[in-house]
Amino acid sequence: MALMSNKSTNNPLPDALTSDMSSGDLGISAKGVIPLRYFPSVNSKSDNTVPIRLNTESNGVRTSELGGDEEKQVKDADLKNETERDVENADRVSSTSSTSTLQKYQKIVKFVLLGLGVVGYFVYFTLALIWNFDRAIPLLVITILAVVIASKRLLVKLWTQYTSSSSQSHGQVLRRCSCAYSVHRKLGRLLDRRPVKISCYVLTVAAMLTYIIAKNYSSLENLKPALGLISIVLFSWLVSYDRTKIKWRPVIWGLGMQMVLGLIVLRTTEGANVFNFLGHQIEVFLNYVVAGVKFVFGDKYEEFFFAFKLMPTVIFMSSIISIAYHYGIMQWIINGIAYAMSFTMATTAAESTSTAACIFLGQPEASLTIKPFLRLMTRSELFAILTAGFASVTADVFSLFVNYGMSSSDIITAVLMSAPAGMAVSKIICPETEVSLTKTHKQINIGKTGKSSQNVVDAAVTGAQDAVVIIASIVATIIAFLSIFAFLNAVVTYLGSLVNIEGLTIDGIISYPLMPVVYLMGVPWHDCRAIGEIVGLKTFVNELVAYKRLNEMVKAGQIITKRSEIVANYALCGFSNPTAMGVSLGGLSAMVPEKKMVLAKIVFMAWLAGSLACFMTASWAGLLYQEDISETLVNSTLGRNVEVNVTSTP
Repeated sequence: MALMSNKSTNNPLPDALTSDMSSGDLGISAKGVIPLRYFPSVNSKSDNTVPIRLNTESNGVRTSELGGDEEKQVKDADLKNETERDVENADRVSSTSSTSTLQKYQKIVKFVLLGLGVVGYFVYFTLALIWNFDRAIPLLVITILAVVIASKRLLVKLWTQYTSSSSQSHGQVLRRCSCAYSVHRKLGRLLDRRPVKISCYVLTVAAMLTYIIAKNYSSLENLKPALGLISIVLFSWLVSYDRTKIKWRPVIWGLGMQMVLGLIVLRTTEGANVFNFLGHQIEVFLNYVVAGVKFVFGDKYEEFFFAFKLMPTVIFMSSIISIAYHYGIMQWIINGIAYAMSFTMATTAAESTSTAACIFLGQPEASLTIKPFLRLMTRSELFAILTAGFASVTADVFSLFVNYGMSSSDIITAVLMSAPAGMAVSKIICPETEVSLTKTHKQINIGKTGKSSQNVVDAAVTGAQDAVVIIASIVATIIAFLSIFAFLNAVVTYLGSLVNIEGLTIDGIISYPLMPVVYLMGVPWHDCRAIGEIVGLKTFVNELVAYKRLNEMVKAGQIITKRSEIVANYALCGFSNPTAMGVSLGGLSAMVPEKKMVLAKIVFMAWLAGSLACFMTASWAGLLYQEDISETLVNSTLGRNVEVNVTSTP
């Protein structure tokens, strides 16, 4: 039944119906039902009358007829549904309002507590600087680092808000960035031209050589390490897999970064004092392991110094590093170094990140930072991360070298200098010939936490447990190799005695071919045999044995000059030994089985590249060594210059 105007029907609809329908004030208007009060002639008790239900065509609603009982049921059901929906909406609004209010108060409380904490800390910090400035220097350094990190995060957040504040400002930012990018792209194209690149490389090398000659012209003897650097680069070029594909940018930048670090530490009093300060603070920090050692082993732990003092130090450092990973500190440092290397040396993100991680971790642990991307890496990238592992030492065993009497500042400098050296040598021996799939840092992100720890306690426990494997590997390796080495030495001595050559040993034989090598590093000729023997022990046994022997020779007076000791410190600071080859190959092969054949083919050359990188670092030390500056580097050992009061529980 169609709806008609009240002027053209005998059973007109009241005007109120129109207003009710238009305003949606019908009880069940969604169903198109017209309330019966608008049809007075309809009697629901009469069998002769049929109540109607109109589905209007207005606004898409159709008309139809329904019985009175059915209409009432539909009306009641719809009213009930609408009531339930209203209640649900009210509950939802109330819950949202409560949650919003709670979050608002939580933010207020958080900011208030944070503000009070910051104000309280800076009050304490100011008083500490005023009353005890000398003792508060470590606190000052830590505070500056914290402020730098917080400022960086704040600037990134503000930049993000600025770029997304409005479409107009966003467009302006995009236009500015587009202009800057256009300039950068044009400059990049200019520098990518072969004549321009060659000119830049030649000028850079010429500037470096000019400075070196100008500073050492009074004593040409000091220029021997420069010849050593040239010899290392030339030898790397001769054994290269593909000499035509070598890109010299990472090589030049690697040498330049080594030179800058060497100048800061070895040629400036301020730089020497800074690194000496850092080294001393690390020694103080590491010596706190005595508290745990005395509690477990008692006061007589020094009778078994290696097992009961050096090995627990590895546990302590591993636990601290794990905590630093849990809080994202290590990731921040590693990413910073990786970005710097990628920007300057034009290396890919994956190999730069792994190389930076090798400064603090060993192989294959450092490669865990890029584990998802190992299967995508090219042969050159895999070669680079292997070389980085062989050219550096880990923070876990840093304390072992210090306990053998090595200068902590020398070890820190050597580790930092060997990172770019390893990259430079690796890119000569194994240049990139493929297309890298891990080139940009957008593809590489080591995440907030390097380990899957739930809290700081879990991180500390995990680090301590991981150290057990490291200790077992160190102890087993030393026992095995020293035993084998002693047996082979006995065999060689016996064979030499048969032809009347007394005292013939393997380390003595090794020292002779290495004498010209260490001589080119800057070692005076009268110390070359002793230093050659030490370098041979490091190369064919391991660095711990070599450092121990170096310490014994220094105490016995077999090494005459301080320069020879400094050069040896830098040359020995790396994991380029046969054991490390097996550990690196086995670990990386387990992480990326599909690359096992590639790794097996390049591991020996990577070990050679790692050794050359250490020799390159030692050559810079010999070239830039200056007696009056380097003597300020205190050659202290743990437990001798640092005293920590601990209470031992019987």
